[in-house]
Amino acid sequence: MKYNEEDLINGVNSGNRVSLSRTISLIESDKSAIFRIINSLNKRSQSSYVVGITGPPGAGKSTLTNRLIQNFRSKKLTVAVLAVDPSSPFTGGAVLGDRIRMQEHALDDGVFIRSIGSRGDLGGLSSATSGIIKLFDAFGIDIIIIETVGVGQTELDIIKISDCVLVTLVPEAGDGVQAMKAGLMEIGDVFVVNKADRGGAEKLAREIDYMISLKHKEVKWSTKVILAEAENNIGTDDIVAEIESFRKFETDNNILIEKRAKRKLSEIETLLFQRMKYELENLKQDKEVKKIMSLVAKSDIEPEEAVNMIIKLFKNNF
Repeated sequence: MKYNEEDLINGVNSGNRVSLSRTISLIESDKSAIFRIINSLNKRSQSSYVVGITGPPGAGKSTLTNRLIQNFRSKKLTVAVLAVDPSSPFTGGAVLGDRIRMQEHALDDGVFIRSIGSRGDLGGLSSATSGIIKLFDAFGIDIIIIETVGVGQTELDIIKISDCVLVTLVPEAGDGVQAMKAGLMEIGDVFVVNKADRGGAEKLAREIDYMISLKHKEVKWSTKVILAEAENNIGTDDIVAEIESFRKFETDNNILIEKRAKRKLSEIETLLFQRMKYELENLKQDKEVKKIMSLVAKSDIEPEEAVNMIIKLFKNNF
């Protein structure tokens, strides 16, 4: 179903949840949409604080997210959750099961939960994630929680969009060396050993703490490792307190402003690639490109030569 973009934007700017949901769907399905609507959205106040939750599959990220929602809501803060689920490499569909675990918040107007498929994007995120964060901010959300797909070594892009990265591990995740190999040790601002009632939790916490102490630090933030049992709502208060402490630390030291500025600059490259990819897809329908493809199929020219020819056409059309 096609929606009038102007109506959707007006709805988002006026706080209409249905318009927000439909605009997210638009951005997911049409990669060029964000370029058309971004300047019409409410001026970004950047008052939204983005918390990224990452970690290996089975770490209890969704259960932990559910507990964090409860805690933030008790503080009268509005919360938006974007749960990125893995997409099928065959159908492109996704299970989108995270919303099922958070059904208790379905009737709360202060909570907006959306699951989206990664659609094969690397880094544990969807390419639409950045645009959706901008929508949430324009909508006036206080806390935005991004939960990655949980794919191990490739889900490190969460650091590019988050103000605070929460790394969730479980005793079964292995020793600290394995965790560091996954790259997670380098990006975490807060570490959580979830399912701490299981054997080996304290040992893993000590190993993580030791690994953190070996990291080269540009800032004097003392990263903590918190033992938690999200299922039983144990340790949630400590996690939220640590997130808030980290936010205060970065705000007081002007680090948050600098971090966001750097993110905006790095986002240019990502958006350029996204836009160029979209334009190239459209260019495939061009008669000249089809002729070039035909020449390659007949072995009249090599693919490398075809690429050079298409790039020339691309420059003329972009």
